[in-house]
Amino acid sequence: MNKYEAMVIFRESLKDTEWDGAVEAVRAEIEKLDGKLTSSTRLGKREFARPMQKQTSGHYGLVAFQLAGDKVSALLARLKLNDQVFRVQVVAAPAAAAQKKGTGDGVAE
Repeated sequence: MNKYEAMVIFRESLKDTEWDGAVEAVRAEIEKLDGKLTSSTRLGKREFARPMQKQTSGHYGLVAFQLAGDKVSALLARLKLNDQVFRVQVVAAPAAAAQKKGTGDGVAE
């Protein structure tokens, strides 16, 4: 399974009390495709630069998960059917920063 991150924008009509339910719905869709949600971060409500589909803002969230590469397009199709999800962008999770080896004194050998 590959590691991915998804920026999910939920509709502006989503209430603060409904946030956990919306993330739970995304988690359920990932698990239906034999994936695993590793973390979710709420980034808050933000205004769009311009109105899109009569929406002026949205609730942003960052979701990290593991999923087979051939199932990402199926996940996107399933999330499009969710009324609470406005937009989704999925990217491969960045690799962890490589640890520098050496003595740490800043002098090149």
